[in-house]
Amino acid sequence: MLRINSKSTLEATEEMEEVFKALANVNRLLLIYSLASGEVEKISVTAMSRNMGITQPAASQHLKILKNANILIAKKEGNYIYYTFNEGAMKKHQKRIDFLFTCAFSKCHQVKCPELEKKEK
Repeated sequence: MLRINSKSTLEATEEMEEVFKALANVNRLLLIYSLASGEVEKISVTAMSRNMGITQPAASQHLKILKNANILIAKKEGNYIYYTFNEGAMKKHQKRIDFLFTCAFSKCHQVKCPELEKKEK
């Protein structure tokens, strides 16, 4: 049973809030899509700036937000820092998001959500 006021639930929701905030920006979403598609395997501040037509400070800030949300990790190679997915943290985020949505869909089916009934027809 999901306990809303448990310490672990509160910690998980705070982490999920950070993840959702990190993903709530079009530039960061485009970067995630680019990395996920295999278009690029890793990205630097310079490459992100050039590819997205934004300043290097803006690109740096976007990458920092994704890193702080444990979506990306940074690895130094020579004079550059490259960012790639943080696979372990991504699996944890996925489990938490899947659990949340599974619970929500389960509840919707119990109470016959009108939105779902429209889409199922």
